[in-house]
Amino acid sequence: MNIIVRTAGGHTVVRPDTTWEKDNEDFYPPEFVNCISASPVLFARISKPGRSVGIRFASRYYDAVNFGVLLYPETPEGLRGEEYAQACCLDHTSFLPTPLFLPITLGEETNEFVLSRDGSRFFSCNGREATTGMIEEAIAEATKMVYIRTGDIVAIELADRQPLTTREDGRTKVNGSWCDNQTIDFSIIF
Repeated sequence: MNIIVRTAGGHTVVRPDTTWEKDNEDFYPPEFVNCISASPVLFARISKPGRSVGIRFASRYYDAVNFGVLLYPETPEGLRGEEYAQACCLDHTSFLPTPLFLPITLGEETNEFVLSRDGSRFFSCNGREATTGMIEEAIAEATKMVYIRTGDIVAIELADRQPLTTREDGRTKVNGSWCDNQTIDFSIIF
């Protein structure tokens, strides 16, 4: 199982399944990490395998959606090249929670995804801003390069990485909700 990410910059990267944290367990950064940034994502579970999937048929390849957050360790100069690749592979940094929802929930403007840091809103979007079209474009683009399998996750970054917490903060609480359900609830503990 892989996590195929379409970055905010439009690139496709693959995170291994060791990065997936679906149970909202607290995250303890390694000693060499002093700062964590985050990018909110819309994600979909792949329901059948495929390669070179045309956008016209992409809706047939996923069955459920939700929102999550990807964590990235940062360096003072920012991530580049190999540092970015290493950051994508750090264990338990892809918070892609269950339960999953039907894709139709994305069409409702009243459904809102809210991501908070220590009780303050960090990011939000509604069901009209994050669409099934975004997922289908990401599937079509990703399958030009990789073979998707049943159970894989396709995630679309909804914003550029933003600083979330530093070692000096000590402990940061991260919460998220979608369709009035709390889906994200964990702490980053340095």
